[in-house]
Amino acid sequence: MYNSGNLKHNKRKNKIYTTLLPLILFLVLGGIVGKTFLDKKTENENNSYLGNNLNEQQNILTGENILNDESNNILNEIIDNENNNNNVKNDIENETTDEGNSNIINDASVAFIGDSRTQGFIMYNGLTKVQDYSYVGLMVDTAISKKFVKTNNGEKITLLDDMKNKNINSVYIMLGLNELGWSYPQVFKVKYEELIDEIRAIKPNCKIYVQSIIPVTKSKDEKDKIFNNSNVQKFNKLIKEVAEEKNVKYLDVGSALVDSNGYLPEQSSPDGIHISKKYCEKWLEYLKNNS
Repeated sequence: MYNSGNLKHNKRKNKIYTTLLPLILFLVLGGIVGKTFLDKKTENENNSYLGNNLNEQQNILTGENILNDESNNILNEIIDNENNNNNVKNDIENETTDEGNSNIINDASVAFIGDSRTQGFIMYNGLTKVQDYSYVGLMVDTAISKKFVKTNNGEKITLLDDMKNKNINSVYIMLGLNELGWSYPQVFKVKYEELIDEIRAIKPNCKIYVQSIIPVTKSKDEKDKIFNNSNVQKFNKLIKEVAEEKNVKYLDVGSALVDSNGYLPEQSSPDGIHISKKYCEKWLEYLKNNS
C-alpha cells in the first residue's frame, strides 16, 4: 500500500537537500578562494618583506651615507699611495740607507705625527728608529683620540698614551691636508693648539716643530675644489698663528719643494698630493738644516 506520509517526508528531505546543497557548495568554494587569496597575500607580503630586507641589507653593505666626490677623490688617492708604498718597500730593501743623511733625525728620541704624506716621508728616508705616529687620514682631532698605535702585546692606544712611556725630545707635526674641507677652519686651529697642549702636558721639555702643509701640483690645484693651494695657504696661515701663540717653531717645508710658481712639481708626485722618494729626501734635508 502506498504510504503518503513517507512521500511527504521524502519531499521535505529533498527540499532541504535542494536548499542546503548550493549553500554548502558556496561555503566550500568560498573557503578555497579565501584560502588562495590569503596565501597569495601572505606570499606577496613575504616577498615584499624579503625585498625590503634585501634592499636594507644592500644599503648597509654599500653604505647609505655616500661619501661626497671630494672625499672619494682623496680616498682613492690614499689607496693609490698605499699601492705605491708597497713598491717603495721593495726599493728601500734593495738600497743602502744613507745614515749620514738622516742620523740627525733618525733617532728613537724623535717622533713624527702626520698622515699618509708623513708615512711616505718616513718610509722613503728609511727612518726606522724614529717614533712613527703617522696614520692614513690622521687629523688634528683624531691625533688626540684615535687608538692606532700598537703596543707589544697587540693592544691599540693613542699616540699620547704611547709617548708617555717613551724618551722623546723632539716632535715634528704635519697635519692639515685632510682638514682642508672643514667648514670651520678656526676649529682646526683650536684642535691644533689642543694637540700641542696635550704633548706639552706629558713631555714639558720636548721641542715641538709644526710643519707647513705642502702645496699640491698645478694639475691638482686646477681641478680640485678642496685639495688646492688656495686652501693650503689659508690653513698654513692658521698653523703659523698656532706656532706664534704656542711658541713653537714653524717649518715651511713647502718652500723647499715647490717650483717658482708655488706648485709642487708634477714629477714630484704620482697623484698631485703624495711625495716621491726624491722629494721626500729634499724634505728631510730641509728639516736637518732648519730644526
